[in-house]
Amino acid sequence: MKVQREVETIEIQLDVFCSSARAYKAFTSQTELRKWWAPRVIMSKNIISHKPGKDMKMILTHFRENEYIRYKFYGLDWKDQPETIIAIEIQEKGVRRKDKGEGILICIYHEGWTNLEYKREYEEIWNKATQSLKKLLETEQIEQWWEKEKRKGEFKSATIQNIKEFVNKMEEEAGSKKERIKASKILWQIFDELDSLGEWYVKDNYSEIEFYAKGVKIFGATKTGNIILNWRELETILGRNLQDFADRFSIEQNNLEIHVGSSFEKINSLEIIPELFIRWCKDIIQNKKK
Repeated sequence: MKVQREVETIEIQLDVFCSSARAYKAFTSQTELRKWWAPRVIMSKNIISHKPGKDMKMILTHFRENEYIRYKFYGLDWKDQPETIIAIEIQEKGVRRKDKGEGILICIYHEGWTNLEYKREYEEIWNKATQSLKKLLETEQIEQWWEKEKRKGEFKSATIQNIKEFVNKMEEEAGSKKERIKASKILWQIFDELDSLGEWYVKDNYSEIEFYAKGVKIFGATKTGNIILNWRELETILGRNLQDFADRFSIEQNNLEIHVGSSFEKINSLEIIPELFIRWCKDIIQNKKK
């Protein structure tokens, strides 16, 4: 029987200038939770959804009014991850009173993680959501974090740090597979060099990333170590130069066989000479379509 080991608890502390009653309401009211925590909250069914089509269960199990809230939390489609616990402590910073007083300290603990992938996903959500919560409690202004997040279908906007996490995930899952580790280093060399020239998008589960420049996807990569080229997408930036760039790619990459007529090309990154691929991508970005 496989024993599941817990990973670190998500812990967040917020110093907020508001009353404890106001904070308690923000964590327990369906209307309030929709302002900062998730776009879909149905308290009567214990359902919340941070992402379209992905329902989570959030069940209130314990509470002390204006002091403590405890939820049981799990995903309806989670695998290899038992339910987790969300505990919120609200502490007065001074003499207890109904008004704002000296403010409060909110301590949030999300514990019980055994699946690192799900934990990372919710750590990112908490970091964004609590910024919206603090603004709501102190100013009553609603700034829903999910409205600010740029997305392209299943992919969300990412920073180079998110991409580094993608590479780290590749290496963690590689174990002793030397080829996978080598592939991750090749990909990181490419990502790091191209970072300043475009935008990154990553799948919610960190299984795939995409690199965009001039509004066009230049390439994608998977955590299994493949680079993905979409020739139809590249045609929008290359125009009639597409075939010339495809031929050049093949020659520079040791006469690698490619198929421009297909919708996309999947190439093992171990077959790529990264320095030449980087230069090829830069020239695509600078290309003037004819």
